[in-house]
Amino acid sequence: MYLGCFFTPLLTLFLVTGCWQTYGLHESSKKAGGYQSPQLIRSFSEIHINQRWPDDHGRPQSSALFRYLVVLMSLGLAATTVLGIVMAFKYTRAAAVWACLFMGAGFPVFFLCLARGFK
Repeated sequence: MYLGCFFTPLLTLFLVTGCWQTYGLHESSKKAGGYQSPQLIRSFSEIHINQRWPDDHGRPQSSALFRYLVVLMSLGLAATTVLGIVMAFKYTRAAAVWACLFMGAGFPVFFLCLARGFK
């Protein structure tokens, strides 16, 4: 419970920035009159992509401590995910848990294959 509370703000940051990066909202268009991404979105994307907060005077080095924190966050997320799956098996029907796990793994693969035309 405490791991989840501790890492929730950082996980939310990565969730939001990853979502807008999926649609390229952090990149400005090179065309005249094209989309100009807001500075706030570019700054937070820089944290997600390069583990650094950009400034107006150049590109600061990425933070080794921040990278360690992200590794700890990833381990915490993995641990809480495994605990959630264990609890799901303990308190619900195993068939429903297996179905959710199968669909959760299968849908992304199916959608990616669908986009490629099953080549």
